[in-house]
Parts: sequence; C-alpha cells; structure tokens
Amino acid sequence: MTEIIQKLDPDTAIDIAYDIFLEMAGENLDPADILLFNLQFEDRGAVELVETANDWEQEIGVLIDPEEYAEVWIGLVNEQDEMDDIFAKFLISHRADDREYHIIWKK
Repeated sequence: MTEIIQKLDPDTAIDIAYDIFLEMAGENLDPADILLFNLQFEDRGAVELVETANDWEQEIGVLIDPEEYAEVWIGLVNEQDEMDDIFAKFLISHRADDREYHIIWKK
C-alpha cells in the first residue's frame, strides 16, 4: 500500500529554506556573494518554490522521488523578473516526521 504524503504548503517550504539559508550562508557562500545578497535582496531578492527537478541524483548522489520533495531557490531577479543569480537551491522533504533537506550552494 502506498503511503500518501501531505505536501508542504508553499509558504512553509519557502520559510524553511530561507531560515536554513540565513543560518548557513556565512559558511557556504563567498564573502562577496554574502555582501551582494545583503545589499540587493530588498530590491531584487526572491525565494521561489519551483517544480522539483529530476536531476538531483547527479548533484547529491542519491536517487529521489520528486513527488516527495519541494524545491526552493533563493537568489536575485533581473529586470525581466527572472532569477539569474541563484545563491542556493534547496530540496526539502514533504515528510514532517523526517524533514530531510539538501542544498546546492552557489560556487
């Protein structure tokens, strides 16, 4: 029997990703990127829930079911309102009892 997973509310997924980002950015981003983020986020910043990609296995080395995770990007948008500077991509489990997550940081 297949277990039905209660998916994260989009706002909850965004809040989780942003909280983790703020906590870990200092250890994982270049100082120049942190400065850029801090200076530009108010005007150009975005935290967006996107469709969960199928290529996370290449990034994290583990095969995942895209239906069991939410994907959130944190970055800056350009004049066309497209996120063109991504500081972190988050993969967050929909399972409340096992809130696993993975992060791809800007290199």
